[in-house]
Amino acid sequence: MPRRMAHDPWLFFTAAFLVLAGLFMVGSASQYEAVRGSGGPAYLMKQAVHIAIGGIAFLIGLFVPYNRWNQRWIALSAVGVSAVLLLLVLAMPPIAGVHRWIRFGPVSLQVSELAKLSVVMFLAVVLSRRDHRLDEPPVVVSCLSVIGALSFLIYIEPDLGSACVLALIAGLMLYAAGLNWKAVTGLVAAGAGAFAVAVMISPYKLQRIKTFLDPEADTQGSGFQLMQSLIAVGSGGLTGVGPGQGQQKAFFLPEAHTDFIFSVIGEELGLVGTGVLLGAFMLLYWRGVRTALRAPDRFGFYLAFGITHLLVIQALMNMGVCLGLLPTTGLPLPLISYGGSSALMSMAALGLLLNVSQYSN
Repeated sequence: MPRRMAHDPWLFFTAAFLVLAGLFMVGSASQYEAVRGSGGPAYLMKQAVHIAIGGIAFLIGLFVPYNRWNQRWIALSAVGVSAVLLLLVLAMPPIAGVHRWIRFGPVSLQVSELAKLSVVMFLAVVLSRRDHRLDEPPVVVSCLSVIGALSFLIYIEPDLGSACVLALIAGLMLYAAGLNWKAVTGLVAAGAGAFAVAVMISPYKLQRIKTFLDPEADTQGSGFQLMQSLIAVGSGGLTGVGPGQGQQKAFFLPEAHTDFIFSVIGEELGLVGTGVLLGAFMLLYWRGVRTALRAPDRFGFYLAFGITHLLVIQALMNMGVCLGLLPTTGLPLPLISYGGSSALMSMAALGLLLNVSQYSN
């Protein structure tokens, strides 16, 4: 009797836990927004709608056999659309001083989220071709051209954090594909140099680095957000002050329901809550890598490998920012932070990852 395929239950329930935890924490972190006149509980309802729409993308990723996405025209279309939208977003009116969103009436799309998933899909298709070898310069050049172009377009929005994430995930996928050490060393050196130049030519980014190195130098100015984040996490202690009882989100901690929602978790649920959240992402990483290693073909391996690292590395970077271990980047916490584009792409990515897992078990 043929073996009955089933999705990885550990992966499924971990994803479900993160989605539900995200809804709960968005509701808690945004409860004071009503006082500010900027929405309040509406954020919870909006996030529920985001998750519902993301659920459609999740189901498509889950039930359409993943190998049907292994088409050159799909990969090229994905990066092509991402590039066009990244150019278009530069012509959009800035929101909070940056060009990151394209608005369609009440709906907005953060194109960098689409670009990151598109690059994973593109590299999975290219690297899975047995007639493509990474010791052949045209293959490496084509990959690096796409990665470099999309990273640059994201950087000039400006969004250096997302550009770094895209480049890092792509680099890991190339390394997993067998890129030799000389090339890896060269790419790391080039990436570090590009990052240094990007910081040095931007007074705003340079100030963020200085603030990261010494947040107490200007606690009421550039260091205010980081200091409030550290106060929130520190005041939570072992078990936190209780769900919904946090005070830093009340006019002190900026972006409490988006980029710094991890700090709210630290205050309200303490070390136990943040430890459980970190453990959930580590469990997702374990099962995701397991799915990749057991995938029946190269495309499944690269797709699962890229998606797993895309979700988990962004989560670790967000946590690192909130704890003062990394400079402020503006990256959301996948599946937890408020945001439609992040929720949509994360749900689609999870659907694809679970799709591969049914062939890996």
